[in-house]
Amino acid sequence: MKKILSVILAAALLISLSAPVFAEDKLPTKWDLTVIYPSAEEWQKDYDKVMDMLNEYERFRGTLNNAQGIWDYLQFAYFTELTRLQNKLVEYAFLGSSLDATDPVFTEMNARLSTMNTREGQLTAFAIPEIYSLPLEERKAIFADPLFQDYTYAVKDFTDPDKQPLGEEAAETAATLSMALGYPEEVFQRMVYVEMPYLKITMPDGTEREVNDQTYEDIVYSEEYSDEFKAEATRLYYGRAIPYISTLAKLLEGNAKAAYAGALLNHHETTREDALDAYDVDPRVYDLLVEAAHEGAADNQRYLKTHARGLGLEKQYSYDMYDYISDFDPGKTSYDDAVDEVTEALGILGEEYIETFRSIIESGQVDVYPSDTKTTGAFEFARSYDFQPWVLFNYNGMSDDISTIAHELGHAVYEAFATANQPVQYRSPTIFTHEVASTTNELLYYSYKMQNAQSDDERLYYLENMLSRFETTFFSQMFFAEFEDWFYQIVEDGGALDPEAMSEKYASLFDVYEGGEILRVEENKYRWATVPHFYYVYYVYQYASSVCYAASIAERIVNGEEGAVEDYLAFLKAGRSGDPQTLLSIAGIDPLDGRRWSDHASCFQNADKEVFS
Repeated sequence: MKKILSVILAAALLISLSAPVFAEDKLPTKWDLTVIYPSAEEWQKDYDKVMDMLNEYERFRGTLNNAQGIWDYLQFAYFTELTRLQNKLVEYAFLGSSLDATDPVFTEMNARLSTMNTREGQLTAFAIPEIYSLPLEERKAIFADPLFQDYTYAVKDFTDPDKQPLGEEAAETAATLSMALGYPEEVFQRMVYVEMPYLKITMPDGTEREVNDQTYEDIVYSEEYSDEFKAEATRLYYGRAIPYISTLAKLLEGNAKAAYAGALLNHHETTREDALDAYDVDPRVYDLLVEAAHEGAADNQRYLKTHARGLGLEKQYSYDMYDYISDFDPGKTSYDDAVDEVTEALGILGEEYIETFRSIIESGQVDVYPSDTKTTGAFEFARSYDFQPWVLFNYNGMSDDISTIAHELGHAVYEAFATANQPVQYRSPTIFTHEVASTTNELLYYSYKMQNAQSDDERLYYLENMLSRFETTFFSQMFFAEFEDWFYQIVEDGGALDPEAMSEKYASLFDVYEGGEILRVEENKYRWATVPHFYYVYYVYQYASSVCYAASIAERIVNGEEGAVEDYLAFLKAGRSGDPQTLLSIAGIDPLDGRRWSDHASCFQNADKEVFS
């Protein structure tokens, strides 16, 4: 994998970045969803309108045998008022649920959207089979028509001799059954984020606190608590799932079975093959990532050993990874100051990038602070082209929160650039390339912080963050990816997901990847049960790929390589106009470059020298 480790360290140690300095703004911090719909009643009006419009599909039956007929159908189905309204409906319901998953208004809306999707699938079941019923040569002639000259990549499957779509009856049946799909993930979300109680810990002052995400972070990041107390918090944090472990295993099994069923309907032998094909990712990319993770495990373990050595630890646990060798403490940073900091770091990307960045930050479509009902974590969401991308944070002022701003705005600017520079058919990049854009921003941010550090201790602090980011984004995610691949193989072989077998497999893979350099508390083996990404179906490997490609892009940019920034912006503006391999080549990346880890084994050795110099 191209420069997987050496690039990230090299990018971190290069010359200082220059960036414009912005005055502090009183930035908006709350979503106002009324800009999408002023009320639930207005949402319902558009929903009713869409349900009426769906009946128009029938007029296309029997017309999909020539260029004009197919063109008219595709325009109606994907590129006109129908899709615009559907995107608004989905955006409003999703964002509302993200602010409060228990709100019955948004729960009802999401249920209606499921009905809408099912109905549309039933009414369009004739279309794809009707097109594919034409001989291959006739299809090639149709899609060579000038009408499709700007749609070559979008319609390529229609002339692929290996594509085998479902027949009309099967497609209609699949659409009808789709209303029963998705519930394992929904139940998981409701259980883990709403109903499953957090275990309580007795604080040193005698008070009790629930060990939720925020409390756990407060404990493990703090120097005032003992290792024993942090270990207890870790046991409670991961042990929360134990009473529900059988149910959680069954939910994950149901999700995996539904995904495998979909793969079989798509004429794929495995769920992985189907997931890669959905994003047009070459299967060799996945294999190269697994190979790279295995070859690089020893180098990663050298880094982990360096971390333990720097802290003077004979035994290192997962909670110790929150401790820094550096004594530098950045303290808490206000949101306004954090935005300015990220803006300065990304100034190397030029005025156009920064103007788009600021327009999103100042749009009123960034929800910043945590609340009791808000979903955890952070995300960017863009479904309707009527609005800027929406961004959600749970900002608390920590250093990681600042890098999260860089990450999520990497997604948002990518969406904005693609929307502004591509026709509607190519405006929505896949998550495979999306994660490259977000991770590139993070690496540029940490590189900037290192080069502008006021002391060696501060520089070491951000070096540790950089290396930790790689450890968690590449190795931890490939550990997750291997675990996911393992349980899908069980399901595909007709087996059941036994919770204890799942936990033991998770523990064994943890030990393989960490090589004994990080010891586990016993409850850690149940962590798989509360990882939402396992419900996204072969999703996590894309985090690992992203840091590899982003590291190479960041190195080119920070090195001042001629054309590097222009190439990267061209990649962002290309949207989804090609397969991921082609798009990444615009930024100077070859995803199929399989240079071996042994070529870069000195990376963590250099890190060792950096830490102890």
